Amino acid sequence: MVKVYERAFDANEWFVLANLLVSLILIWKLPKKFSGLETAVHITIGIFIGMFFDHTISVGAWDYYDVNDTSKYQFIDFLSYIMYGPYSYFFIYLYVKLNLKGYMNILYVTLWSILAVVIECFSVKLGIFLYEKAIRWPGLSLYMHLFRPCK
Repeated sequence: MVKVYERAFDANEWFVLANLLVSLILIWKLPKKFSGLETAVHITIGIFIGMFFDHTISVGAWDYYDVNDTSKYQFIDFLSYIMYGPYSYFFIYLYVKLNLKGYMNILYVTLWSILAVVIECFSVKLGIFLYEKAIRWPGLSLYMHLFRPCK
């Protein structure tokens, strides 16, 4: 059965579109640190990781949450998954630009993890994520694990 949470094109759709547009413009305007292929890979990995983990806890027996206006998959849901890509790019871009060493890696991952939790809380308030059952949001520990810089 399809659950309908709302029918209007409102804040949650505008947030997804604005977030995607602003982040893609920012990628285009930033000084280039990667080739086109590397940029595409960084963005694609972000989309894949977002979709993988979101679909892991939002389908089948788990079904912890829905995205946007209904429990049915819509085009704006697809765009919300694409929205993860630029964040992946910014994570790697800043990591390379700042050339972090030692304990600064821990601080960097912690700050990105906190940013992810803040954005997710904001997304919940806008109605992008509609949590079911007991889970409210994955929390900081999941993000700390996901955002470990590759070495």
